[in-house]
Amino acid sequence: MSSGPVFQDPGRDEDPRPVPWPDWMDDPAYLAMRAADTDPGDLDLDDPDDDPPPDVDDGELAAEAAQIAADQERTAAVMARLGLTAAMAADAAAALGRRGPGMPGSAQSFPGVYASRASGFASGMPLDVAAGCLVLGQFAEEAAGPGDRYPGASDAELGGVICAWDRVEAYASARKHAATAELIRRRPAEGCAPQGPAQMPEACDEFTARELASILGKSRAAAADMLSLAEELEVNLPGTKAAFRAGILNQRKAAVIASATAVLDPGEARAAEAMVLGRAGTLTPPGLRAAISRAVLEVAPGQARQRREHEAKKTRVEQWAEASGNAGLAGRELPPAQVLAADQRVTAWATAAGTGRGGSPPGSRTC
Repeated sequence: MSSGPVFQDPGRDEDPRPVPWPDWMDDPAYLAMRAADTDPGDLDLDDPDDDPPPDVDDGELAAEAAQIAADQERTAAVMARLGLTAAMAADAAAALGRRGPGMPGSAQSFPGVYASRASGFASGMPLDVAAGCLVLGQFAEEAAGPGDRYPGASDAELGGVICAWDRVEAYASARKHAATAELIRRRPAEGCAPQGPAQMPEACDEFTARELASILGKSRAAAADMLSLAEELEVNLPGTKAAFRAGILNQRKAAVIASATAVLDPGEARAAEAMVLGRAGTLTPPGLRAAISRAVLEVAPGQARQRREHEAKKTRVEQWAEASGNAGLAGRELPPAQVLAADQRVTAWATAAGTGRGGSPPGSRTC
């Protein structure tokens, strides 16, 4: 028995809207049968073959009815216990981390517990472990209901929907970067013909970042980062590209891997990514950054100094306006010893500026 509504195949030209949710799927007796793994059949149809034979004694029918009532009481008790189990499963999934392809929290399903439009997103259900794609987004959109209020959805189902939207978001971002890679192919720098399995030029035209920034309303620096990530995914990191498209990795995590392996050749980069991909989806970005850095050191220890020198070319001081009306200041890719010295000096200036004296302002704390 299906655990949720059946969707038509949207196809390319057909109406993608789902089949309406039948009223009988909210019937308590039907839900009780689901918990007992019993198929009630079509409750809207009266089958003449289901009528009792004319020679059956009324006493036997009464006894059978009493047995059915007892079974229903036992089923209700089972459902109550399953409800507690579902809550425990939701708590375990939340404690273990994000749910989805290859993620913890999706290993066990609890049939009969979930019956809302979002039932397919419950722990262990098909949509809870589905890769990111537009079809998954259509299912999540249908589960949202009017006003995106997810009527009837339990917390476990809602958590599964949130994770599904996260995978859909990653999928869309991965496809956007794939399109950006095609832009690079069409804007090769002079003398840089497409090469290799990905048919990517060694460098793109110097005005490509400005063009991309213009059409997306981004800064040139952000557009350049986007071009760099798109190139790394196509040329050096096929595993990261696939995990990004499936929603196992979001854009930030894909960028962490790409940045750490930027100075490696394609073979070294793929060896390093292979050492972290199995757990990359469950790691936080700082944890992933530490893991891929160790992998790079193990695969190509001689490249550590080169990477440091490569990133040192991006030494800069950034300043920006805070939303409060104050301002922020940060130094990036600076020598560590100078950063420690500058930190002490700037902290002293900031403390004095905030109080007008040498002490800390009220309610402040030093990190």
